[in-house]
Amino acid sequence: AVVSTQSGHYGRGSFSLKLAIVKLRAITVIKELKERAAQMYDVQQEWLGQRFKKEMESIRTMCDMLSDVIESEKAVLPQVLLSDDTFMVDMGYKMFDPPIPPPTEAPIEIPTPDVFTIAQIQELHKNLKEIAPSGFISLDLLVEMFEPPAFLPEMWMNVTSQQLEEIFSRHLCETKYVNWQIVLVSCLLPIPLPNQKQLIDTVNQYKKIDKLQSGRVDMAGYAQGDLWFIGDLVLSPEGSSQFDRLGHLKTTIFTLLCDDSYTVDFTDFLLLFCADPEPGNGALKALSVVTGEQVDWPQYIESPEPAKEFDCVPGSIPSIAGAEAEFPIKSIPITLEQLLRVVSFNRMQTASLKLIQEEIIGVFGELQNSDGTADVGSILVHPKGRDIVLHTPSYLLIDYRTLLMESAVQDSKFVDRVGQPLV
Repeated sequence: AVVSTQSGHYGRGSFSLKLAIVKLRAITVIKELKERAAQMYDVQQEWLGQRFKKEMESIRTMCDMLSDVIESEKAVLPQVLLSDDTFMVDMGYKMFDPPIPPPTEAPIEIPTPDVFTIAQIQELHKNLKEIAPSGFISLDLLVEMFEPPAFLPEMWMNVTSQQLEEIFSRHLCETKYVNWQIVLVSCLLPIPLPNQKQLIDTVNQYKKIDKLQSGRVDMAGYAQGDLWFIGDLVLSPEGSSQFDRLGHLKTTIFTLLCDDSYTVDFTDFLLLFCADPEPGNGALKALSVVTGEQVDWPQYIESPEPAKEFDCVPGSIPSIAGAEAEFPIKSIPITLEQLLRVVSFNRMQTASLKLIQEEIIGVFGELQNSDGTADVGSILVHPKGRDIVLHTPSYLLIDYRTLLMESAVQDSKFVDRVGQPLV
């Protein structure tokens, strides 16, 4: 029993001794590692300090050099390099300004044989304004301006004087003079023609822009408004931009219609673009512009054709009460001044026009309400009022291009004279 107790005591003592040796060894290793880490840290700090010092010296040297160059106002031709911590001047490498790339050429409008280019329209406007600054040009002089060698599309180069006279005589009414603004509008085709809603929206825009309520806008105010057509960026198959005709037309239209003070009467501008191949529709557009309301033909009128009129006793107004009750329409008031503006727009002050003005004043007087206005629908139903409105020549738009193409189809010799296809 005594031997067993001594053996157990000896075993525990041996284990404790071994554990103490391991602990001492571990402490020694950790101490060595800490000393090595401290030495490495000191070395790294010394390296960083040396590099930072070299970088600062390089930057200072470069700044000194650049300062001398700036003060001497001389170009630095050698290549100056600051690579990491080293500043170098490579005398074998010369620095020059990179070549300026050539500016991108603005797309130009490619002439076509049957459509006026923007440049041709501007040239035509310039000539018309010089020859007829009043806005009215005689038929003979207008025909002479469109005779070769005029600055016109190729299709026009082979048109005879007789054909020109037949085309432009469609604009005539009362006199042998033509308002050349409507000629320019016909030359602008093909462009989208506005409907009544688009015209009303446009005139309302310009009324808001016109803070002085003068009825006119300058170029800046005109540019703020949105017309019934917009330009679009078109790219060619090669990726280059093509000429945006509609986008350029907005600016061109202003230059065609502005006065010497570079302002435009936006109501007259929109009345001009009320022109329609069907003059009755053009007159309705004009009424919508001055009233700000959409004007429709009364449903109880069989047709808007001016040839169809109501039978009535002379000096009396046809009874339409029953028709109005059956087909109620929106009442649209119009003043005498607005009605006269629609009827007299872009027409010469002649005895014939004065008679028409007196007749429409008489019609207005018959239909006038207590507030001094008359209803547009009643004026359109009145035989005399309807006849005057439908026969207003200012709103007839003549498509020269279509007329010339129809002539080309009928005249084979005309086709042979034109070098390129017409469509």
